[in-house]
Amino acid sequence: MDKIYTRQDKEVEMFYSDTLSILSIAEKLNEICRPTLLGKRFYTDAQLAEKLNISRRTLQDYRDNRLISYYRLNGKILYEEGDVEEFLKSTYCPKF
Repeated sequence: MDKIYTRQDKEVEMFYSDTLSILSIAEKLNEICRPTLLGKRFYTDAQLAEKLNISRRTLQDYRDNRLISYYRLNGKILYEEGDVEEFLKSTYCPKF
């Protein structure tokens, strides 16, 4: 026998659907938002390598050659967002 949906069943179903949508949005925001420290945003070594589509070894070369500024905290490398922008601007070559 077919189940008869009441208005309350439909409201519960809509609430469940809305909750799943909110959860999905919250998960996406959690992935892309980085917390600030003293009003500055930082990238980890892995995040910056992925964002620039380069290897972590290439980032190490940039650090070794003092091309990009970084912080080292207990062995973890952090790059300030402003320093990354400055580095990218310094390597910019306009087209002819």
